[in-house]
Amino acid sequence: MNSLHDYEILNYNINFKNSLLTMDVTNEDSNKRIEFVGAIAHQFSDEIPYSIILDLDELDMKHFFSSNKDLLEEKKNSGWPLICSSVEELEKMLQESDIRYYVLYSSYGMTGWVLAERVEIIDVK
Repeated sequence: MNSLHDYEILNYNINFKNSLLTMDVTNEDSNKRIEFVGAIAHQFSDEIPYSIILDLDELDMKHFFSSNKDLLEEKKNSGWPLICSSVEELEKMLQESDIRYYVLYSSYGMTGWVLAERVEIIDVK
């Protein structure tokens, strides 16, 4: 994955109809757009101006379930991130799908994760 270290997050947008989460980022040398294609869920915190990315990593789905166990248990009856009857059913559904777990680490500000089929990092002029 392209290095996004020290890029500032300018904005992000979620297109629910097209299952696309985009994030515009910049540093002194270039502008990029991060596209999470096939996005089904995300969670961000500390969303403040001038947020700086430390890294964006893809982690194994088992880390998603161990890191978000309480959240998934709390939300399982609300249809988030997918409609299912139990966390175990959700885990099976995601393991059998093309969905991946992307974690956004910050040096400052916004941090979180996205569940999506893939991520594309595009240079923007």
